[in-house]
Amino acid sequence: MRVIILGSGSYSGTPRPLCTCENCVRARLNPMYRRTRFSVYVEGILIDPSPDLHYHLEKTNKRVKHVLITHAHFDHIFGVPDLQVFKEISFYSNELGIRTAQDLSRLAFGDIMPRGYKWEYETLEFWKEYNIGKAKVVHFPVKHSIEVAGGFLIEINGVKIGVTGDTGPEILNDEKVLDLLRDVDLLIPEMTKKESIPGVHLGVKDSIELAKKVNAEYTVFAHISHSNYPHEILEKKVREAGIKGEVAKDFTIVEL
Repeated sequence: MRVIILGSGSYSGTPRPLCTCENCVRARLNPMYRRTRFSVYVEGILIDPSPDLHYHLEKTNKRVKHVLITHAHFDHIFGVPDLQVFKEISFYSNELGIRTAQDLSRLAFGDIMPRGYKWEYETLEFWKEYNIGKAKVVHFPVKHSIEVAGGFLIEINGVKIGVTGDTGPEILNDEKVLDLLRDVDLLIPEMTKKESIPGVHLGVKDSIELAKKVNAEYTVFAHISHSNYPHEILEKKVREAGIKGEVAKDFTIVEL
């Protein structure tokens, strides 16, 4: 099974327009340091259609059948109109995520789907298990700077993938979430900032601590802000912590 981190960055991407920080300067000089907005692809499932989705689809040329949305912030959902290349598709999220996806479709197409298409929308309840394509999916709640936000546990052919979505450090004390993610084959946690922001984002130390707490088999840290440490320093911190894993770049591929 192949998992692709389509976009490894946070809301502004890297380089951020008009920014002259170290990461943005490096990214303008060397494309390997560029980070588009966060999105993941696995087995026909797209997690978070970011505003950079057209670029992601252009590069990977993958067919999407199901779309999982962690929350309704623009950098995780504004790619919905770019999914018009697929006539049949299903969207899954919490109530706010589904409502926002439908509103974006109405703005783009005048209805909740382009004319003649078959788009379906399903509101997920937190903690309930759903069968979505080949996958078993559980949507779990997290603390973030929006009314409703969550992550996903995705199981395909016995392989478990945990995606935190955007979350504050409160996740480290949420035993129900930690138990759900325990011993996952692949953990994709956010590592947005140098330091955690309560109720908003994880910093480097807490993101690493989360990987340790759930005992993930492999961890790919993503959703990296331009204001975080340079990529090589992040990799060094992960290595020194004894974590089996890596810091994502755009189009990082993980074979499971």
